[in-house]
Amino acid sequence: MEISPRPFGQILGDGMQALARLWRPLLSTSLIAFVPAGVISLMAFNATNANEFLDLVLSDPESLNTLPAEVILEMATPLFQAAAIAFGAQLLASLFVYLATHRAVAVDATGQAASGAEIRRWALRRYPVGLVAGALSAAAVFSIMFVATLGLAIPSVFMATLVFLAFLGPALWLGGAMSMWSAVLSVEGRGPLSSITRSIDLVRGRWWPTVGFLMLVGLLGSVAVQLIQLVALPLSFIGDIGVGISLVAIVGLAAQGVIVAGIAAMSTAWYIDLRARREGVVSDLAS
Repeated sequence: MEISPRPFGQILGDGMQALARLWRPLLSTSLIAFVPAGVISLMAFNATNANEFLDLVLSDPESLNTLPAEVILEMATPLFQAAAIAFGAQLLASLFVYLATHRAVAVDATGQAASGAEIRRWALRRYPVGLVAGALSAAAVFSIMFVATLGLAIPSVFMATLVFLAFLGPALWLGGAMSMWSAVLSVEGRGPLSSITRSIDLVRGRWWPTVGFLMLVGLLGSVAVQLIQLVALPLSFIGDIGVGISLVAIVGLAAQGVIVAGIAAMSTAWYIDLRARREGVVSDLAS
């Protein structure tokens, strides 16, 4: 099946149609990945006693006004620790969902059926390579951002701003250029560095449309998650505050897994178009 370059609206439409066909395997995969992430997050909050600080903030915020800043910081430290663990668990789950979704959409684009078991096995095989590629891409962007942040220490406001912007631009460009690495890694079966360089090559000349597309899809996904959490908010009044917050968090994480799969599917549709523009037509997806 040959795929040619498509206009912006058709890419969105193709992504939505793929989601409609693949919702069963993607739903099961996202839940399999994010339910453990939710359990780990709840265990982290309970083990660090972060819920106690949250309980205090929500039930008696006025009491914090009488405490010194260093005491409040010490009390909030478990919350920061638990949040870091939860964030890491969600990142690991997101990578698995991304790799599985890329594979599912690529298989679907060839006219074949993609089963949940098959895409999860594929994601597991590519997962170690994905961890390395993700670490390399994140390190590249954050190292440049770190240098940009150091520039803010320059006494001159003008020079500090100039240095910050001088490094911020390359960091943003690199982040956008590497945005297709997970799709390349999953669909083409490349290694970490090869996936990153391939992504940069595919995005070259299409940086602004690529970033705009991903920002639009990400914004829609963020709005969807917020709406789902808003609907789940009444659960916070079940039992004590800690139990209520835990229930809201579980619902939110389950919804987040589904939204992550949706964003990954749209990203795959964009990757396929970038590849079609670079190669003329694409006929060997998910080979």
